[in-house]
Amino acid sequence: MRKILIAEDNVEISDMMKSYLVKAGHEVYQAFDGLQALAMAKEIKPDLALLDIMMPGADGYQVCETLRKTMNMPIIVVSARVAEEDKVRMFDLGADDYITKPFSFKEMVMRVAAQLRRYYEFNTANLQEDRHYGNLMISSSRYEVKVDGEPLNLTAKEFKILDYLTLHENQIMSKQRLIDDVWGIDEYIDENTVAVTIARLRDKLAKVGVSNVVTVWGLGYKWQD
Repeated sequence: MRKILIAEDNVEISDMMKSYLVKAGHEVYQAFDGLQALAMAKEIKPDLALLDIMMPGADGYQVCETLRKTMNMPIIVVSARVAEEDKVRMFDLGADDYITKPFSFKEMVMRVAAQLRRYYEFNTANLQEDRHYGNLMISSSRYEVKVDGEPLNLTAKEFKILDYLTLHENQIMSKQRLIDDVWGIDEYIDENTVAVTIARLRDKLAKVGVSNVVTVWGLGYKWQD
């Protein structure tokens, strides 16, 4: 059983989401504004959050950014906002998936299950330990990267790509696999987005003398130790 936090100010939608998730075997908590969601998350430490954008108190952008900085868990946005800039902004803040309203509650349950598998059943042992690559240290559980003990400022997606490539050291990862396993969906992300994010990550790593992210032309990318 996993603890799921629903942050949704529409009581009817929230109750329906809870009903389906409880039937799937989860323990569900409901918050009806952004500030309540942050307080509840701090108290219960959920395994996954379902997050609306337009909420009183603090909006979904603020809640997502705060949760990502303080906790390591999947965040799924559930919103009526369909503009590309809203989706891109939420992904940049660290969201793992984005569901647009109206939506299928059964599909929501499936997406929750997929995110939980990705976070908690994949390389669990590795996620609990700091990993060192020369002067580079990566902590999956704390969302932290340091070089010679100094923090390296990465966006959420840059961190996730670095974390993913190092967890699969010397394995070639295609752009589509990175889309599936890092972004979590393939509806709003194209391969050019992956290339741009990799380029930004490489620039930041190069400035601290790290050049282990290698392009394998025609196939993808890998972390080469």
